[in-house]
Amino acid sequence: MKAYSKTRRSRRKLIIGCTSSEHSFAAELIANNSDLLTEILIRVPAKSLIRFKSVSKQWLSLISDSQFASDHARRNHHSSISALYFYSNRWSPDEQLQSVSIAGHQTLLPTLSFLDGVVVSSSATTIERSCNGLILCINGFRKRPYIVCNLTTKKFSLLPDIGPTSSESYRKNAAAFLAFDPAKSPHYKVFLFSYSYVNNEHWVEIEIYSSQTSSWKHVSVPEPRGVRFMFSVFWNGAIHGISYANVHARFEVEEEKFIQTPMPRNPKILSYDKIRYFGECCGDLLLIQTPQRCAMGFRILQMRRDYCEWIVKYRVNLRPILSVFPNTKSKTIVTCSKFSVLCVVKGANEKDFTLVLTIRGKVISYNVKSKTLKELRDLSTDDLDDWGASWCNTTYQFIESLSPV
Repeated sequence: MKAYSKTRRSRRKLIIGCTSSEHSFAAELIANNSDLLTEILIRVPAKSLIRFKSVSKQWLSLISDSQFASDHARRNHHSSISALYFYSNRWSPDEQLQSVSIAGHQTLLPTLSFLDGVVVSSSATTIERSCNGLILCINGFRKRPYIVCNLTTKKFSLLPDIGPTSSESYRKNAAAFLAFDPAKSPHYKVFLFSYSYVNNEHWVEIEIYSSQTSSWKHVSVPEPRGVRFMFSVFWNGAIHGISYANVHARFEVEEEKFIQTPMPRNPKILSYDKIRYFGECCGDLLLIQTPQRCAMGFRILQMRRDYCEWIVKYRVNLRPILSVFPNTKSKTIVTCSKFSVLCVVKGANEKDFTLVLTIRGKVISYNVKSKTLKELRDLSTDDLDDWGASWCNTTYQFIESLSPV
């Protein structure tokens, strides 16, 4: 231990004793070594790398390289959620895209304005899905309406026309999904699900776009009973859903088939109307349910990767934090309906979970381990304080990424 301490002190003296010319030489050595520079920059957050493009032509060329972007996304595929996007009036003509920073910083977040000039108006473009740093948008005035974007780099790809099935009625009825896992592949897929009834049989009609082939293909598969998803999320190579029939099913992206998984007996999974959150967090599939509409206590359940069972990761009671908000002391049903989980953010260790939720017109982050909270945004000033539990699946995660589109 003494020898180790002596060695550390010696290294410290060497570093402190370096002259400015020696520091300059070291910096020049790194700058001239592309491999070493790449190993350093690949560990830097995506947002910082965008700014670093202006350092030099060499840095601009390196950071703009598609291979570097893919390698950076693969190494940082579990990056934290930076912000959430949502619509103030999701189902009305005057819907507006809103956002909230997870850290609570009052900084300007990216918008869809970079699409102006490409589409008739970015205000006519709405977000349909988000997945690991990419977002899927739809523009109702385009013949080729689907767009995949990276909000960090402001890059986008206009997907080609689907073909004869791409009628306006089809686009309105099809459920759109985005599947992207930078840890496995730099390519993404877009899925459009619709349903048909042919020869006394129910079928799922699926249009599949692959960024690898830059083309669509059509697949028809028999509709398993009860798979019309009420809640859905991409995780572990599949699109998972819990349906009205309280069935857990998944569509395997590569195999292009549905698989149903029996609900485990323990812990008991409640009906779909008790769901407060169903989503992915840092590589885990999480489920939050409340036994009654007014319940302020719940469990955070995690699905095993072999789908054999749900694990109780945490038990949470939000009732103590109600005293922080003057209008939440009432125990009425109206008050309880104001509580909604928007997303779950995992911290540095296994049990460090932070909930981002709305409660009585506020967006707050609540650390379930330390039981500390922070207000992120006051929605009541924007006439958004009528959020209910049904909003838990209409927020879109912004993860900073260099992933090419």
